[in-house]
Amino acid sequence: MSAVDLVTVRFSWAEEAPTRLAPHLLRGAVAEHFLDNPLFHQHDGERLMYRYPQVQYRWDREGPMIVALGEAARFLAGVDWPGMELRLGEHRLTIRDAVYSFHRHEIRPSPRLIRYRFIAPWLPLSQENYQCYRSMNPAQQVAERDRLAVAGLLISLRGFGVDFPGRLYAAFELHGVRTCHYKGVDLLGFHGRLLANVDLPDGFALGRAVSHGYGWLYCDTPHSLSRRSNHAGYPTPDRAGI
Repeated sequence: MSAVDLVTVRFSWAEEAPTRLAPHLLRGAVAEHFLDNPLFHQHDGERLMYRYPQVQYRWDREGPMIVALGEAARFLAGVDWPGMELRLGEHRLTIRDAVYSFHRHEIRPSPRLIRYRFIAPWLPLSQENYQCYRSMNPAQQVAERDRLAVAGLLISLRGFGVDFPGRLYAAFELHGVRTCHYKGVDLLGFHGRLLANVDLPDGFALGRAVSHGYGWLYCDTPHSLSRRSNHAGYPTPDRAGI
């Protein structure tokens, strides 16, 4: 249906660094280094660009990483990262090594449902629709989460330049909730699995704040894992989080 290029870059530091820092600090540090390139920060001068982020910043138990797709993937592959100094909050760190993983994945409809696990919480609700969600009974909340999953997938797919043919089906299996902080706002984050009739690359993300490390997926269906190799360099789900 559509082949998408993804590049993942994992960093190691020259200095001793905290074992875990927030992805938004990595985003701020890298965006500051590439102020003239809107691929890294969603701003064109003073104008905010409303689009699916082509560069996404994540931090799991193996350390920091940047994921890029499409045009951003090609640019990221040409960046000379080693020796670059970044300021992450109170920490000034120098990149010692950058390990690249390249992956091309064909996003296409699947004849059967594929199960994905959210590595980081999914944030489908804004402050406005959260109040409406709270007023629903449990059955209505289930239906609303499924509706938001379909909408979120379609928005993210368009961000990849993909128009899904036919009907997209998605259902969300809720495993837990937590409060997540994004730009000074508390949002409800959902942990769980997503069932969908579309074959997605590992690292695909949906929902709010994907550039800050939220809402990314890993394939959790055995028949799909058997025909994939982990080109994107992602850890197994039980070793990652936000």
